[in-house]
Amino acid sequence: MAILRQLTLRPPLRSCMVSPVPSKWERRNDQIERIRQSLKTDPPNLRLASRYWSALAEGRCGRDVIVAFRESAIASTAGAVAFARAYLELFHTSGECPRHAYFDDRLIKALQASLSELSGTERANVHWVLQSIGVMQASG
Repeated sequence: MAILRQLTLRPPLRSCMVSPVPSKWERRNDQIERIRQSLKTDPPNLRLASRYWSALAEGRCGRDVIVAFRESAIASTAGAVAFARAYLELFHTSGECPRHAYFDDRLIKALQASLSELSGTERANVHWVLQSIGVMQASG
């Protein structure tokens, strides 16, 4: 009983006034969100799309390729190349292929149109994306 009385008679602990320091992941998520918001204001900006894609690093998925590079791919051939490169990188790191569900007609037509301006590896990468979603036949 005496121990119980001592516990109840002690003054309450004071709370410590320490400023919370954001963790590494909180800082990373804040950075990603800032880039994503910038990308929302200027969707075809290939530099911002690349920064967003790089900032995501681990845990990327096909939806992230679309968010990052869709408007760039529609706006320019360089964007289409970056889009295909990102999807190929995702495939090599996670095994995830492009999914037709993420593609609308506008994006598909932009990727198809870019083929006429490309050659070599860049053309092969864009062709691979289109083939993966069932829009193009395998070449060769």
